Order: sequence, then C-alpha cells, then structure tokens
Amino acid sequence: MQGAALDKVHKSWLEKDITLLHGVTSSGKTELYIHLIDYVMRRGRQALYLVPEIALTTQLTSRLQRVFGDKVLIYHSRFSDNERVEIWNRLLDDPSPCVVIGARSSVFLPFGSLGLVIVDEEHESAYKQQDPAPRYNARDAAVVLASMHGAKTLLGSATPSVETFWKAVNGRYGLVELLERYEGGQLPEMRLVDMTLARKKGEVKGIFSDELREEVSGALGRGMQSILFLNRRGYAPVARCKMCGFVPKCDHCDVSLTYHRRIDKLLCHYCGTPYAVPDVCPACKEPGIEVLGYGTERIEEEVDSCFPGVAIARLDLDTTRNKDSYENIIEDFSRGKSQILVGTQMVTKGLDFGNVSVVNADAIINFPDFRSAERAFNMIEQVAGRAGRKNSEGKVAIQTYSPSHPLFRFLLSHDYHGFYANEIDERRRFNYPPFVRVIYIYIKHKDPVAVGSIANDLASKLRTLLGNRISGPEEPTVARVQTLYIRRIMLKVETNASISKVKQLLNDVRIEMTNAGRLSGAIVYYDVDPM
Repeated sequence: MQGAALDKVHKSWLEKDITLLHGVTSSGKTELYIHLIDYVMRRGRQALYLVPEIALTTQLTSRLQRVFGDKVLIYHSRFSDNERVEIWNRLLDDPSPCVVIGARSSVFLPFGSLGLVIVDEEHESAYKQQDPAPRYNARDAAVVLASMHGAKTLLGSATPSVETFWKAVNGRYGLVELLERYEGGQLPEMRLVDMTLARKKGEVKGIFSDELREEVSGALGRGMQSILFLNRRGYAPVARCKMCGFVPKCDHCDVSLTYHRRIDKLLCHYCGTPYAVPDVCPACKEPGIEVLGYGTERIEEEVDSCFPGVAIARLDLDTTRNKDSYENIIEDFSRGKSQILVGTQMVTKGLDFGNVSVVNADAIINFPDFRSAERAFNMIEQVAGRAGRKNSEGKVAIQTYSPSHPLFRFLLSHDYHGFYANEIDERRRFNYPPFVRVIYIYIKHKDPVAVGSIANDLASKLRTLLGNRISGPEEPTVARVQTLYIRRIMLKVETNASISKVKQLLNDVRIEMTNAGRLSGAIVYYDVDPM
C-alpha cells in the first residue's frame, strides 16, 4: 500500500508541484517521507522536513539519522544563536545533499539546491506565527520557497485543513490518500460518555466519569498504557471568591488568572505575569478564594489519587521548558516507565505509542471562531490516533456535555470526508475560507475610549470603499493584552481579487488617518489568513 502511494506521489508531481498526502494515523506517512527524501538526496539535492512543534524534531531526528547519518540537520529556536548560525553558514556555503528537520523558522534558511519540501501535519495552527511580526504561515511560505527553487512540495496530514483539501479535490494540488493503517491495523473504537447523564446517575467523581475510570483501570490490568488529554495546562483555570464571586484577573490583560500549584502562583497565560494567591478576597475582604475547573496539573493529581502506585507523566508547556525534557518524558513512556500520560495538544502529534486515549472535548468545541469545529475534529482525531498502534486494540472515550453535537457523528466513525463535506457546505453558505480570504485588522491603544473611536472611524472609511466585505469592529475574545485595549475588523476578500490592490487600499486609508492625526498613540496591523 505504501509502495502504491509512493508511485502515486511521483506521478502526481509530473502534473502538479504540490501534492497532499491524506493518510490516516499510523498509515506509514513518515516511512514514505523517508523514501522521498532519499530519492531527492540521491539526485544531489536538499530536503526540508517541516514539523509544527519543536518537540517533534527530537522524535524524528534519531529515525532519520539511522538512514541519513550526519546529513541530518536540526534547526529551531531552542538552539543557541551559535548553533543556528553554524547551520545557516553550512547551508550557505555547501549546497551538497542534506535534510533539514525544523519548525516554522526553517523556511528562512539559505538553501542552495532545495529539491523537496515536506510539511508534516500541515493542518496545524502552530505553523502560523501570530505575534510578533512577521506574521506568516510556514506551510504557505514553504510552498513559495519550493517554487522559488523549482522543488516539489508534499503536504501530509491525517486531518488536512479544509482549505488544503478543497484545493486538492478541485485539482489545484495533487491528492494521494492512505486510508488504511500499516499492515492492516484497525483504527481505535470511539465512544462518547454523556457527562450530563452520568452526573444525574451519580457516576461522576471530580472530572472523571465511572466509565472512564473503568476503561483506564481495565487498560492497566491488561498491561496497557493510557493517554489522558485535556487542552488546558495549569492546575485550575479560574480562581474565585466563594463569598462574593470575585475572580482575580491580570492587571495587564483582560483574562482570568490560572492557578499553578507547583509554583503556588496565579499566572497570566497571555503576558506571563505571576501573582500571589490572595489570602483574603480583595473585593469583600473574606478568606474565601477557591480554585475551580481542571488543568493538566490537577488532572495529574486526581489520577494519582484514583490509581495509587501507578507511574504518571505529564506533557505540557510547563513540563517541557528544558531542552531535553520532552524527549525524556516520551522516552520514559515508550519504555513503559510510566503507565499514564496526561497532556495537552502536545500528545496529539506523531507519537507512536499509547493504547487508550481519553479526551475531554467541550472546551475545544465551544470556542467562538469559524474554525472551531475543524480544530476540534483535528485535535480529537489526532489524539485518538495515538491509540490502537503496535497491533493492539485501541479504545477512545470522549467525555462531553454535548453528545448531540454534529461533530461527534463524524468522529465516531473516523469520517474525515463526511466532516469535510459538512464543513465546506457551511463555509460556502456563510462565505468563509476557502471561498474568500480573511484579513483581520487589529487596532491597539492604551485608552479604551480612543481605541473604540479609532476602530469605528477606520471601519467606516473601509466600509465606504469595500461595502459589506467589512465586519466589525468587535472586541476579540481577549480584549486587552499587556495594557493595550484591542479592537478587530474583519475583511473578507474574494479569492480572485488582487491582494496587492487590497494592500494598497488599506495603506492609503491608514496614511489618510495618520495625516489627520486620528491614529495618534494607536498600533494598527494586519493578519492575513488568520488561523
């Protein structure tokens, strides 16, 4: 099956420079990548292998080094400046065959003879740099880089982004599909746990339903491992006074603070400012501050109390700050030193182990964004893909208070094509990408009155020129970050429109408002194709 897919990729490249490889989890995409890299290097050219997370370079490095030896180069921001300069100079001075494994910044390396660009997990939002500038999507930049060198591009994913799959099925990209697991492995059994019903029956303790506990306990009894997925780090997402309801917020950002037990601090996840946990409520002066909700730190604590004596590991941003910490956690889990792995979306990517995955789904489904269903499907399907590998039967339990959500119909049957058809129909009806391009225009100011006034003025001028293509201004989900108040205007542009003309129009309006003194003290910037 992989051999046939390899032939199809080569045939696709005869007609298209860009090909999408849609392969279910554990279908052998990485092995196919290795064959393609070898093919290119034997012809004296270089390859770039992009991954969405720095942590994934660790896993891939040893695998590729077994094949390509010292021709494997690693490049990402956790290396020192000297280490990165060394790689830069090597590529600048020596165009000989090599393969670079790297995160998004790798697209700016000075390749001399690039022949292949692989973008693994091409759907990942981690490829998009939001802040600071330059704001770019490494996937799209990689396509441009490949075209500059006359190289071929392979986009790989088990859950391709809606825009990418739309381009593939409409003939703009080539399409190759691997819809079965390697050596006939079965995709894991997916099951919903209705938390509303379970609570009514008294079958929920803490965050875990009895059904979920039984699944994990059963897996442990069979000598299998479990992955518990919750996309929220820290101990608890909210601290609140139980007397008056006061919620501590960051002084610089409009977000509630997250409690981290390890450092015994309240932490802002936007600006990173730590705060001491108040002994008494600042509002009512009563000693009533409590923490509510669950993060991975608290899940780890609860798992420890449920399964005493079982080795538990946690994989999130807080436990992987050191250069080798991710590698050590993964190594311990893969060798069976830990039986349960608790983690955020880090556990969804590329890991080749784990027999039971458990997901708490509601937080990622109920997010106010037109991509929320796509993100939820991708994330849950990816974490489910960690289960049922190594020729074992996998099970996935999804805890949710919204079992009737249409997304679950597609997840339970691993039906990406059905999800895509449903999603593309919604995007068409409501005029969202891929049928238009979206540009967010952000206005930031220290004065909340001024930011509103400037945003309204700017939106009014743009609406005069662009009509109903303009929406807003509105407050984003987090309306103040690092003391700056934020407003956002959405511009929808037809896909056949000239982006250079749109850019010129936006720039002209900005210059006009600047000359009139209307942008004094404001920061205005644009985010094209936001993720």
